Parts: sequence; C-alpha cells; structure tokens
Amino acid sequence: MNKKLGILLTVIGLFVYQLQTFSQTLNFSGTWVLNFEKSILDKNDNLNGLTGQIFVIKQDSNKFSLKIYHIYGDKKKKISFRMLTDGKTRRVKIIFKGKLEQKENSLQATMWRKNYLNSVNYKFGATQNELIADEEFTGLPKNHHSIWVFDRENPK
Repeated sequence: MNKKLGILLTVIGLFVYQLQTFSQTLNFSGTWVLNFEKSILDKNDNLNGLTGQIFVIKQDSNKFSLKIYHIYGDKKKKISFRMLTDGKTRRVKIIFKGKLEQKENSLQATMWRKNYLNSVNYKFGATQNELIADEEFTGLPKNHHSIWVFDRENPK
C-alpha cells in the first residue's frame, strides 16, 4: 500500500509542477536587437532601406508595452504600443482595434481596421535570449509574412 501511495503522490507532484510551469506568464521584458541573418523577411515587406530594428519591451503582470525603433542609417523612427494580455478587444493608437492574447508558449498580438490586419506571434527561440516575432500582414501596399528574430541586448 505504501508503494502505491508513493507513486500516486509522485504523479500528483509532477502534475502540480507542470500546471505551475504552464500557468506562469511569459515575460519578454528587455531590449531586443534585430538579427537580419536569422530572420526570414518577406520580399513584399516594405523594408525601404531598413538597416536595423530594436524592440524595447516592458511587461508587468498583464500590462505589455512595446517600443519599436526602425533604424535607417543614422535615423530612427519610433512606434509604441500598450496593450493588456487579457485577450479583450480595445482601441490601439486611436485608429486600430487590437487585442493581446496569452497563448501556451507565446503572446499573440492582433491589430486591425478596414483593409488592414496585422498579427504577430511573440515567442522565445532556442533560448530566452532570442525573441521570434512571426508577423502576418494583410493590407496595402502588399500582404506579407515575415519572421523577425531578435537577440537580447544584455543576455541574462
């Protein structure tokens, strides 16, 4: 009887550990630098002289903010977004509707308006020092699907 009880307790313990691991919120906070060599960028993606890109992500509980710096030689253009990871549809940047959903191993950000749909799945790559942003865009000037790979600026 003690052997069966021991096995049962072990199985329950492993199950509880897995539940805790899966229920932990992914945290992508950090500064991420685009790695062109690892990325797969669609030829229809309007890059127009892009020489670099930096993501600055701050995540606190279900609050998510992303600053994107597009670098064109010596010039930088900044775009920023703030969203909640609760999957509810809200206004983003006045002209978009959007939502951010927690998935099992990723965050799914979706923004849309008439004739525009941009969906990006954020997940870690081989390690937590690699961020993959798998982007699908439908709209003008052309539809595209790009996989952006970023390296953490100051690895843990």
